[in-house]
Amino acid sequence: MNYSLEFGGDPQDLTMTLTGALDARSIRAFVEDLISHPEYRAGMLILADISGLNTSGVSLEEYESVSAVISGRDDRFPAKAIAIVAPPGRTYDDAMQHRAYVGGSKSGREVFRSRADAAAWLATRR
Repeated sequence: MNYSLEFGGDPQDLTMTLTGALDARSIRAFVEDLISHPEYRAGMLILADISGLNTSGVSLEEYESVSAVISGRDDRFPAKAIAIVAPPGRTYDDAMQHRAYVGGSKSGREVFRSRADAAAWLATRR
C-alpha cells in the first residue's frame, strides 16, 4: 500500500490518499507515520481518498485488525469529521463496513463516491 499526507486545503485540514493493496502491516505503518507527524492533531477535518485502494485481499481478521488500529488513532486524536472517498464495489462496501465498525454516524465519518461530494460535506462541518 502507498499513501500520501497533504496538510492544509479547503475545506479539509488534511488529505490522506491511499492506493494499492491494503494489508494490516501497511495500515499500521501508515497510522504510525500519521500520528507522529508534527502537523497532525485532534479536531481536524480529514478527506480520506481511498479510490485507488484495493481491499479485495483483506481477510475478516485483517479487516478487524485494520479497523482496530484506526480506532486507536481516533481515541488519541479524534477528528472533527472524516469524509471517505471510495469507488463503487468492494472498496466502497468495506469503507461502509469500517464506518459501521467504528460507530456509524456517531463516528463523524461519511462515505462518498466523489471527492467533490466529500469536500462539500466537509465544508458543512467547518
